[in-house]
Amino acid sequence: MSVLENSGIRATPLRPTARAWWLLGAGIVLAVLGDLLDVPPMRWSGIALALLPVLMLLARLIVRPRLEVERTVYPTTVAAGDRLRVVAEVQNRSVFGVEPGSYLDVVTGADRAHVGGVLPAIASRLHPREGRRRRRIAYGLDRMRRGIRQVGPLLLENTDGLGLTRRVVRIGDVQEIEVWPHIHDVSQLDMPVLRSGDEVEVSLGRGGEADDVITREYRRGDPLRRVHWKASARAGELRVRQEEHHSEAVGMVVLGTAPSKDEWFDDSFDLAVSIAASVVVRLHELGFDTETSATHPAPDVEGVELDRLQTAASDALHPLMRRLMLIQPAPLGTPAEVEALADVIARVGSGPLIYVGKVNDTAAVPLCEVGDPAIAILVNGPGERPEGVAEFLRAGWRVALMQAGARDPWQSVRVLGDAA
Repeated sequence: MSVLENSGIRATPLRPTARAWWLLGAGIVLAVLGDLLDVPPMRWSGIALALLPVLMLLARLIVRPRLEVERTVYPTTVAAGDRLRVVAEVQNRSVFGVEPGSYLDVVTGADRAHVGGVLPAIASRLHPREGRRRRRIAYGLDRMRRGIRQVGPLLLENTDGLGLTRRVVRIGDVQEIEVWPHIHDVSQLDMPVLRSGDEVEVSLGRGGEADDVITREYRRGDPLRRVHWKASARAGELRVRQEEHHSEAVGMVVLGTAPSKDEWFDDSFDLAVSIAASVVVRLHELGFDTETSATHPAPDVEGVELDRLQTAASDALHPLMRRLMLIQPAPLGTPAEVEALADVIARVGSGPLIYVGKVNDTAAVPLCEVGDPAIAILVNGPGERPEGVAEFLRAGWRVALMQAGARDPWQSVRVLGDAA
């Protein structure tokens, strides 16, 4: 572990090193002995040794490093779990060179709290070769966690050539990075509504709205299940449903934000947020307008609640993804607002209801009565008994269970089907 890592990762003012104190002490002892023994060369050697760290400290107080850093982070908006690339160029603006030293670039929300190494010597700004006047630091960050994360500042250990003085200088400012929820392909789940919207087509037909769908002429390769027979009979040719018929339906996505016993951004909750974001993206691909809500009032780190955020199928999802990036479980003691949610879903009607939450958070179970179809994607935490699954199944939910502790949670999905 380097000296810089032992410093507690913070900037420190100029200080003499242990070598300087030993040199000062040895010089004083040598000067005193030379004076007692009346040996002038010994006395003067001792005085020179004692003065060396003092003069070096004074010189270093006058000559301060003037360094700048240009940091490039790409991409600046990344999905949780993806790789981030950071390139920092350190440039010397002083007429004096900078000796080699250890560095740390501080990061938050990544697989490591800092990135360190040794920065080679940087020549004076008067040096004719530009490559010697600047040094480059490049590294990658894996498994960034959801939220607003930071890269920087850069901390550089600056010592003199004799190792008599040391300081840690802070270079550059903090750069913020938005880490959005990771989007997965939820069409792989064994649920027709997330594959092609079939269940919603059935529900629309039963509701008397089948005649209002938008159709087009049959094209080679179109599946026969998409043929609209009534429209075909009227037109005298085969007509098929277009995806735009979903624009009349609203997909309701409800995220379970019950208070958490663990840290606020635990793995189970992060996975649930990722699933909810993925479901919204999939519903938009199928042509649904969406309305995203939370079971408990859950202000994010900026104090804004995810309060029924409506997004048309043609709208960009950036505002919603940012809300999901910042959302956190509700504070302890916050009651669920399931009745109000049920009223909203009942008013909107004619669309799928997809609940995403922790397996033993059963506050949303009553919402099954207003969902058509009602799908619950439940996240089971490491070492947790999935006791809440039975309540969802008894109420009539179609349940998909996912293991947060699995190496790949998306390969652990089990669809448990409908209640008997």
